[in-house]
Amino acid sequence: MKCWTHYYDFFLGCLNLTVEPNVTAKNYSAKDFLKEHGILINFSSLVKAEMTFSLKTVNFKAAGPITPPDCYKFNIKISFDNEDHDGQMLLSLDADAVRLYCKGDVEYVVDNRLDSILLSILNSLVIVICSISLILCCRAIYRAQQLKLVTINFFQKAYKKDLSAEGQLEFLNMWYIMIIINDVLIILGSGIKEQIERKQFAGDQWNICSVFLGTGNLLVWFGVLRYLGFFKTYNVVILTLKKAAPKVARFLLCALLIYAGFTFCGWLILGPYHMKFRSLASTSECLFALINGDDMYATFSIMSFKSPMLWWYSRIYLYCFISLYIYVVISLFISVIMDAYDTIKLYYKCGFPKSDLQAFVAACTDEASSGIYRNESSSSLGDMVDKLCCCKNPVTVVTRSRFH
Repeated sequence: MKCWTHYYDFFLGCLNLTVEPNVTAKNYSAKDFLKEHGILINFSSLVKAEMTFSLKTVNFKAAGPITPPDCYKFNIKISFDNEDHDGQMLLSLDADAVRLYCKGDVEYVVDNRLDSILLSILNSLVIVICSISLILCCRAIYRAQQLKLVTINFFQKAYKKDLSAEGQLEFLNMWYIMIIINDVLIILGSGIKEQIERKQFAGDQWNICSVFLGTGNLLVWFGVLRYLGFFKTYNVVILTLKKAAPKVARFLLCALLIYAGFTFCGWLILGPYHMKFRSLASTSECLFALINGDDMYATFSIMSFKSPMLWWYSRIYLYCFISLYIYVVISLFISVIMDAYDTIKLYYKCGFPKSDLQAFVAACTDEASSGIYRNESSSSLGDMVDKLCCCKNPVTVVTRSRFH
């Protein structure tokens, strides 16, 4: 079943067209089909036309082991856009896949049960490991906040001052926050993946599953940078990004305001005459491509010459934007990063500045193995288990030995 929807200047209609079962892709012609049914389309008054139809297919998975077939239905929509009447008919195709339950003889010999069991075990193992990691990271953040409250109270009582904001941020480990986020994403993605493999979903959930697993995998690889921080040479990138982050944020705010001005200006003025400026999203994408030096000649040459004034305006507009962002904004952005990099190199030579908390901790010269950090001698197995399980408050031990 096919449906043609025509949008004319004074008419809106939908025609349902039925294709004969013996028609194949080799001998089918949409032009001949419309002519046979006496359908004439006046392109001079045509604004928009949409053609929608559905296709069904079966996936047998011939490349892998013998498995039951998967049935799908693709809802396809072909859109013809002629709103501007400029001689260019925009054509777009959109297809949505829907999983169906196969009917008929779908029985098969079950000889790959071991593979499905191994996949289920792998998914369960990933969920268990990520759950343990999530619990441990949440516990670490919670106990760090407890220690922060104790430290703030100590500074108020001992030094008669509040702990600085930089010192309070020392108790918030952003690596743990990132690990918590990627653990949650991987747990959700693995759960959806297991249900998809067991075919417990009536609809298609591949997009949600891929977003969860892909984003979680991205954050996992970002977390590997944490271990490179133990090496002096490889830690420069992390420290440079951390140092430049506030300045980069302020710089990007100013650059985005200018970028937004150019985006709205190009969309409002050049939209009716330039294909790349027809929508606000396409205008932003076009300007971002121009910043990176992509497709410059095509952007200049596509501009319509219907209005000579706007043609010259488009040239001035594009030249100003490209010159401003490539020669000024990007250069200043690189200089901000390089300034932070030079500062980090200077810190490596002269020493890193310390916050009030770091200065307080650095005043202690006792080794961690010395007895000053022990509350009381404990050699029993029960006391050791209590310490491992964190049943005792380590803050009490530290404060009693450090502030005695």
